Amino acid sequence: MRRALVILAFFFFSWAATAQEHPFMEGEEVRYSVMYKWGALNTEVGMAVIGVDSLRFREEQAYHIAGIVKSAPFFDRFYKIREDLQSWVRAEDLRPLRFTRNTYEGGYTATNDFNYNWDKGVIEADINFGNKGEQHLEIPVKEGEYDLISLIFNIRSLPESAFRKGATTLVRFAIDDAVFDVHIRAYGEEVIKVRKMGKMKGLHLACSVVQGALFEGDEDLHLWLSADENRIILAARVPLKVGAVQAWLSGYSGLKYPFEAYADGRKR
Repeated sequence: MRRALVILAFFFFSWAATAQEHPFMEGEEVRYSVMYKWGALNTEVGMAVIGVDSLRFREEQAYHIAGIVKSAPFFDRFYKIREDLQSWVRAEDLRPLRFTRNTYEGGYTATNDFNYNWDKGVIEADINFGNKGEQHLEIPVKEGEYDLISLIFNIRSLPESAFRKGATTLVRFAIDDAVFDVHIRAYGEEVIKVRKMGKMKGLHLACSVVQGALFEGDEDLHLWLSADENRIILAARVPLKVGAVQAWLSGYSGLKYPFEAYADGRKR
């Protein structure tokens, strides 16, 4: 179940973002349609929303980023999903400060409350998942390690070289009581057809998730970021044992820059 959460949360690497102009701002909201595809079956099973606010947190200027994933009412009858993932990051360099997770997946529940103590080099974690009960742990943390939400916003802030075809990197993120490696390979710019929105220019990344070691197998997750200054996720695809989960951009508001990823040159 933890692996399923990892896959879903990616909707919402080791280059650490330094103080720079980030490709997002307060008020951004990006929405997605989540689909399940198996052969001729291609049906909408849920939605996801990621939004950004700005605030003072622990006497520092910070961003509060919230990611919500919900299964559709009809799909709730078969496998109800509710994911509430929230991250507080330092505005200057996107270093994570706090992360919370509240998960319900078909009867499975999990909660995380991470407070990043960078002076001590640990995450002070209150967690409850599986059958382990409530735990308070101190998880060692290093620069360049993220939570699931701050990870994707650090990806968006990477330099151009990170998206050139053939570029690879390895980063890490924490969830529950473990730290995972993410191996990322860039496939360069591609034109993709985004469901209901048309052809768009995307930066293709393939991500593999594995705990504690470099990944040497098949890639788990494919992402396409907009090939413009915003770098929002246009699409995501995760192969499953039976079929695949896909997420498609369905709407956006509050972008920092004009949206210029349409393949025909349109701007919005």
